[in-house]
Amino acid sequence: MSAGARRPVVGVYRPPVTGCVARRMEPDAVAQLCRTANTVRAYLERTVLREAGMTWTTYDVLGLVCARQVIEPPAIAAQAGIARATLTNALAVLSDRGLVRRELHEHDLRRVVVRPTPAGAGLAGVLRRRVEARQAELFAAPGMPPEDDFAAALKVLADRFRPEDGSAGEGGGR
Repeated sequence: MSAGARRPVVGVYRPPVTGCVARRMEPDAVAQLCRTANTVRAYLERTVLREAGMTWTTYDVLGLVCARQVIEPPAIAAQAGIARATLTNALAVLSDRGLVRRELHEHDLRRVVVRPTPAGAGLAGVLRRRVEARQAELFAAPGMPPEDDFAAALKVLADRFRPEDGSAGEGGGR
């Protein structure tokens, strides 16, 4: 079509019909899992952790330290799935509040280990019970699978992709 023979533009644009019905994009399973995890995490931060002055990351780090009693920072970062810089900030907050202690490794003075304080272990226990109570409420809704089955399936999936050596591995952190 030449420049002089252009048709005038009038009316509303209507895309050509190809005979295909446009499908609504459904999120894939992993995307939906991430969205749901973020939503539940934000809910638990608002309803349980905020009053204790904790974020999900600081709660998770404190829980890992209390579960292991003595753990090195790279192992915490790998298990929590967070970057080392994020872990450094979380440990600084927990240490300033007297919930964990950083100490030199017993046999290798170049390394550091993290231990919970009695106050940290006590707070972790209280928060864990409150978080578990809220989770029980969420899983009590009609149509939900048994909590243990769901948690076990997610753990198997997470363990499948977690590096074995405790390093941050592929995708190092968030």
